[in-house]
Amino acid sequence: MNPVFRAAAESIPNGWILGVMTVLFLTTFVAWTVWAWLPNNRARLEAAARLPLDEGDAL
Repeated sequence: MNPVFRAAAESIPNGWILGVMTVLFLTTFVAWTVWAWLPNNRARLEAAARLPLDEGDAL
């Protein structure tokens, strides 16, 4: 085994936590992306995207 990899493996005694966190973040990202592309959210997200361009009363 490469000595750099061996040193890295020894420095992380609970490496499984990193794996669990990676899976958790990936699952969250995929779920958020699917939610954003759902057809019933389209009108609300398009309206939110137009907010900076809409003319309105200035603060």
